[in-house]
Amino acid sequence: MTPTDIKWMGEAIDWAAGCSPIKESIPKVGAIIAIGDTAIGRGRRGTGREGDDKHAELDALGQVHEKTKLPDATLYTTLEPCTRAVRTKELECCTELILQHKIPRVFVGILDPNQGVTGKGLWRLQESGVEVALFPHDLAKKIHAQNTAFIRSQQTLGAVIISPQDGNTLKTYETRGKHTIRFKCLNPPGTNNYLLSFHQGLCWPQPGPFRRIKDGIWEIDAHFGITGDHTLYLVTATDLGQILIEYYRKIIGLNTQRRRNLKGKIADESVALLGGDYPGIQMNGLPKGFRSEASVTLMIAKKP
Repeated sequence: MTPTDIKWMGEAIDWAAGCSPIKESIPKVGAIIAIGDTAIGRGRRGTGREGDDKHAELDALGQVHEKTKLPDATLYTTLEPCTRAVRTKELECCTELILQHKIPRVFVGILDPNQGVTGKGLWRLQESGVEVALFPHDLAKKIHAQNTAFIRSQQTLGAVIISPQDGNTLKTYETRGKHTIRFKCLNPPGTNNYLLSFHQGLCWPQPGPFRRIKDGIWEIDAHFGITGDHTLYLVTATDLGQILIEYYRKIIGLNTQRRRNLKGKIADESVALLGGDYPGIQMNGLPKGFRSEASVTLMIAKKP
């Protein structure tokens, strides 16, 4: 890393400062393409408005008039280049564009906090023979400060339940007590995300799993054993919440095994006295350990 490299990193940060994103989920990104002391392309992230959503690397490449010079150039970008997984037009993702243009050297300001990208952009470039290095710590701190809102937005699921809608009545007696919950989200659900169902002070963690329908759209089945009002929460669990979920699943497993062991040994009426296989957890609202990402209140109809 040379003083010239440091100079172009600083200019990339200055270009990022000129971004005007229309929402928190859009980062401020600057990119400089240079050969030695000469910059041949400069770009920044678009606002996110229709027709103005270009990524900084693509913007900078568009400023390069002689593309044949790119194999001798270095790219300085303040945010990890995106991958195919997060782009609708896969071949327009920044990592593939860098490889297509044979740029041999890339400096990256910070890793992308988007879970679909984090580390994957660097790995894609490195495995393809591109020399990749990170900005120094003091410059990375400036990029973090520029993107405080963006980073915060990427640390949540960013979910909105799109089906069913709040206040809907579900005839789950026609579907054996089950209904599919569909939602869109900024980041894909992880191992610490759950769907919880609440009814009259009791909570039932849903077994899952989450299923990806298409980019940004996911679904999970919810099971209802009781009619009446239910509130569903998509949540992110802390370590404390994870412990509660794991304990609940352990109880479910013990209940199931106990019934299996007693089947045929005692009367069915006696087995029924053991209670249901899926007891609710007594909770009045979300306890510590869970953060609500989205919720919906539904009416589960009685069978006529």
